[in-house]
Amino acid sequence: MKIRKLLSAVLTLTLGMGLAVPALAAGTAEERLVKVTQAVKSTLGVEDEYEEFYGEPNETLLGSRWSLSWTAPDKSLSVTATEEGKVLSMSLWQNSPAAVRRNGLHFPAMTLSQAKILADSFLDRVLTEGEEAVYSDGWDSSAGLNVSQYSFGGTIYLNGIPSPLSFRVRVSVDQGAVTYFHRDDPSGYVGQVPAPTTVTTAEAARALLSENLNFELIYVRDKADEKAVLRYVPRASDDYYVDAATGELINLTELRRLLSQGETGADLTVKNDMMATPEMTDSNLSQLSPTELEGIAKLEGVLDRDGLDKAARVWTELGLAGFELSTVSYRVEREESGISPMPIVVNDAARTAEEAKNPADTRVTAYLTYAKKTGTGVSRRSLTLDAKTGELQGLSGYNSYADEPVKLTQAQAQARAEAFLAKLWPDQLAKCEVYTSYDAGRLSDAYSFTFAQKVNGYFFPENALTVRVSADDGAIMAASKGFDDDVEFDEAEGLISLDEAKASWASTYAVELAYLAIPVKLDLLGADVQPLVKAGYSYYNTLKPGYALGEQSGWGRGVDAKTGEPVMETRSETQTMTYDDLSGHWAESALRELALYNVGWWDGKADPEGKLTQAEYLKLLSSADGYRFSADQDADSLYAYAYRQGILTEGERDEGKILTRADMVRMLLDSLSYQAVANLPGIFRCDYADADTIPAGHMGYAALAQALGLVVGNEKGNYLASAPALRCEAAVLLWRYLSR
Repeated sequence: MKIRKLLSAVLTLTLGMGLAVPALAAGTAEERLVKVTQAVKSTLGVEDEYEEFYGEPNETLLGSRWSLSWTAPDKSLSVTATEEGKVLSMSLWQNSPAAVRRNGLHFPAMTLSQAKILADSFLDRVLTEGEEAVYSDGWDSSAGLNVSQYSFGGTIYLNGIPSPLSFRVRVSVDQGAVTYFHRDDPSGYVGQVPAPTTVTTAEAARALLSENLNFELIYVRDKADEKAVLRYVPRASDDYYVDAATGELINLTELRRLLSQGETGADLTVKNDMMATPEMTDSNLSQLSPTELEGIAKLEGVLDRDGLDKAARVWTELGLAGFELSTVSYRVEREESGISPMPIVVNDAARTAEEAKNPADTRVTAYLTYAKKTGTGVSRRSLTLDAKTGELQGLSGYNSYADEPVKLTQAQAQARAEAFLAKLWPDQLAKCEVYTSYDAGRLSDAYSFTFAQKVNGYFFPENALTVRVSADDGAIMAASKGFDDDVEFDEAEGLISLDEAKASWASTYAVELAYLAIPVKLDLLGADVQPLVKAGYSYYNTLKPGYALGEQSGWGRGVDAKTGEPVMETRSETQTMTYDDLSGHWAESALRELALYNVGWWDGKADPEGKLTQAEYLKLLSSADGYRFSADQDADSLYAYAYRQGILTEGERDEGKILTRADMVRMLLDSLSYQAVANLPGIFRCDYADADTIPAGHMGYAALAQALGLVVGNEKGNYLASAPALRCEAAVLLWRYLSR
């Protein structure tokens, strides 16, 4: 039965007519889409509230990825999933009114901890057996009051150990839901994921890994006294890893080099067990909404991979002989709302928008990529076809090429460079020798040389001359000088050995058992990977347990050649607002909740019973707007903020002034733009026991503070307008406003 008839039948069934729906033939695009859609809906809890649905397969060399999209007038959902319905990415958009921030300043609708609970729950649903989401350091950093979303990310552990797979989750504050998710997946690698067993240890692996570190002993300028000292500086070298199964040290860079041969960055995924789909029955079709069935019907009649390939090869002018089809992806034409019926031309045949409403008539475009391996590289073609008719719609591509021979040798180029520099900077050149040189390439057509100063037999690269020479005619294409003739150099005595430097440097890295992305020779894996081989791949990444030099404990500058100590610069960590002087204080909870959003003071002290100065209060108020003024040198910027916000005039600046409680209330309400209302004469009254002592200029502010629930008075109900304000009172006053 055609899918349009099936759709009609299911719609009737949905309306309660109870008509039976015959099964469809297995293996069609529609049947596969049914299975994927059901699995995704079950995982994410997608409701039948959407008015439009599309599902599109992207066929890669050895597997499939499905792009699913649901839309409604005020909501849309996009999902990428595997053939089995495993969710790899999700994006949810909902039209919600923006939260009012100014004159409605408030705490966010959820805290970071509450958002993490939602992220944890979502990850529990989308991760599969053997997978665990481990958040990166820093995920719990504070956010300001204007936060609209919380972002989390980290590593997906497989079988209890780290892997190269990462994830990212975003939680919308206003919507109270996960609105974005993306993850890497083992299906992006060939082969099975092996058990995390090992025959060696992390320390033994560290020792092996240190052997192949590459260092250069050079002079560098020491920041402390500007003297140039000798240091072992790491240089680019091959990456290695220790195979956990054998304990063998393996050159990973060489494997990656083999992987890159014949590859130009095509987005390839690997085989999933995809075609063994169950027969489409009344039962599983009834689990889908009419909107989803209509979206599935849009794929009726699309050509499969072989059909598209045959349609493309009809065009002999394209020279596809010898090319292998690499990837096929599909794109379903979207319907645009609000368009009146008008002729639409498809394949030179006119039809109206009303006629085009039939899902099976929806246009689907196919994108094909081809590859041909040659003696000098890989040639590629990209074709665009009508997925239902096979009509050719577009073509692009390129052929492999070889570098053209240059006319000048490197020695000849260097001679010209030296002759030029001897005329331009003879004194500096006399102190230098060739430090680095680069051969001319086809694209650059130039040789590059760096001449660096040499002292006591060691280079000082900070003093250098650089030059580029045309490989065609020997012309000087560029030259520059960076030279300080007054540098003092330390003596080259009492130096540690290279092996000692390597061991010291290796100690700065984390080394642990983890899954690593390791290129593997494809002809070892059998027939399943032959599409990759035909597309020009000899190697492809697999996941293997092993050891490698991981994240370094800081920014490494090398190893001191005399002391043997690593020269490190500690990474700056995200600073959070914390206090160490609040334990047991009555305002502790308010101050700590404010600090969660970086509202407060940054010097680590709340000093809750300290008297409130004008400058310190401005720091508190400005922090609610996301500013951070902490040091004395920020004073002018701090007061510029106060003037902009109408809190103070320039004539009122008095940084050390002790504020009264009345001043404290007035400055807060002025920062929130209440001054025009508060200064209306003769309309305010308040119920404080000492209301008759409140100065006339503060009466409106006192009344507003009472009406807003900011100030309730002391145990006797007094406002105490002229009493010195305390820092804890200022924090609680702001906290009450934000908590309204």
